[in-house]
Amino acid sequence: MNNTEIELKLLIDPADVPGLRRHPLLKTLCPAGPATRRLVSTYFDTDDFALKNHGIALRVRRDGRKWIQTVKGGGSVQAGLHQRGEWEAPVTHNAPDFTKITDPGLIGLFAAEELRQRLRPVFVTEFTRIIWLLETEAGDRIEMALDRGEVRAGQERSPISEVELELKAGNPAALFDVALTLQESVALRTENASKAERGYALCAAPVLLPAVKAQSPIMTRKIPVDAAFRAIAWNCIAQLQGNQGCLQQGYDAECVHQMRVAVRRLRSAINLFSAAAPGLRNETLLDELRWLASELGAARDLDVFVDGTLAQVLEAMPGDEGLKRLELAVARLAQKKRAGAREAANSLRYHRLLLALGRWLWREPWREGLASPEVLTQLDQPLADFAVNILAQRHRQLRRRGRKLAQLDAKQRHAVRIAAKKQRYAMEFFSSLFPRKGWATYLKAMTHLQDELGVLNDHAVTARLLAEIGDGWRDILRNRAIGVIFGWNTCKTHDQLAGMTQAWRNLKRQKIFWEKG
Repeated sequence: MNNTEIELKLLIDPADVPGLRRHPLLKTLCPAGPATRRLVSTYFDTDDFALKNHGIALRVRRDGRKWIQTVKGGGSVQAGLHQRGEWEAPVTHNAPDFTKITDPGLIGLFAAEELRQRLRPVFVTEFTRIIWLLETEAGDRIEMALDRGEVRAGQERSPISEVELELKAGNPAALFDVALTLQESVALRTENASKAERGYALCAAPVLLPAVKAQSPIMTRKIPVDAAFRAIAWNCIAQLQGNQGCLQQGYDAECVHQMRVAVRRLRSAINLFSAAAPGLRNETLLDELRWLASELGAARDLDVFVDGTLAQVLEAMPGDEGLKRLELAVARLAQKKRAGAREAANSLRYHRLLLALGRWLWREPWREGLASPEVLTQLDQPLADFAVNILAQRHRQLRRRGRKLAQLDAKQRHAVRIAAKKQRYAMEFFSSLFPRKGWATYLKAMTHLQDELGVLNDHAVTARLLAEIGDGWRDILRNRAIGVIFGWNTCKTHDQLAGMTQAWRNLKRQKIFWEKG
């Protein structure tokens, strides 16, 4: 059987399992009650993980008296929603049967006799599965599975305690509806790793996840605005999740920075595309994104201060007792803020936000209800037309805000920086629509201006942090150290203004590349 598997994976604490099983939603959507099965699956690969390296998982599962061979591959993960190809076939025993692999894309891979000879069992999953067959009022059919057991690879063990919601028919948004309802009383967290990925993690040396930088999806000029928005939003969520996974390993300043960038990109995308459909501005979701950005920002601001200004002053004035005392105080505060960032990124509130975003993107409420024919026309227009108008509009806004830039105060410069950031995000979202040369030249000038304004903003944040850190202190040496950094910061700010002015002049000289797009 060949199909596309669409399922939402959620982690559950074993202590919450009784509450899940008693949840009234399950009785409402599955009056017949659940069924229970014991499943044992053996996963096969080579010693150098040739299948894994091709994005393929091969298993043979014992389900009662039956053996079922499954090959999974490709696909994506979005807010815990797994979409991938799945090919199943019955086999006679606990070993792969390559004659049952009929997909053209897989036949070539498994046809190699050398690969077949090297395949061996690499790990086993064994768990009890309790299954509810849910049917919503709208007719969506969902198989909900509660899995509890373990993954084994040699002497290594990893527990399994998760909920899988697999779509059998209907809108994937229904999976998020069910998850959000259950999460109101049961602590469920989205999970990006499959059982196969956890099994492989037991077989090999641990690999630390790197920070995930933004990479905008490739767009075509004729893609509808609505489809482009959803692709960009999912792209932002993927960056968000990738850095949240990185942060689970331990505190990493770059992961926090990139996670915060993902939040800013998503907020910018919502604001940008709301020009086509005002209903896109979901204030509840935007408020939650602002909350997450604030929690991450508190840690990020201290990281920049500690690794930038404070480190430079300490290097210039080694042995200063006041600076040493200040460094210790700042380290304690930074530790607290970093812990706060990690807690926010692993909180139920964060996971509920991911589920809410997933439901929102699949439901597309901005197309329903009060959406006028004019709005639908805007959403269905070619992206290239929309992009030209947006880039021109934001360029004009940036030039207005930047008038007499050298004379603006810190708050006004920050407004220019935000306008520049919005234009840069729009350019990156639409990068594949325009000739590379003109786009890249303009982006280079924009990036230079944004960097100059960013440094000035860091100086403004430093002044605020110093005021907060020194509030109520009676330590003369530490207060003197704060005064030294204030002076240092003021001098650096003055020097930076010249670079900002030059970057602004350079940007104003750039050709408007999108008019010929």
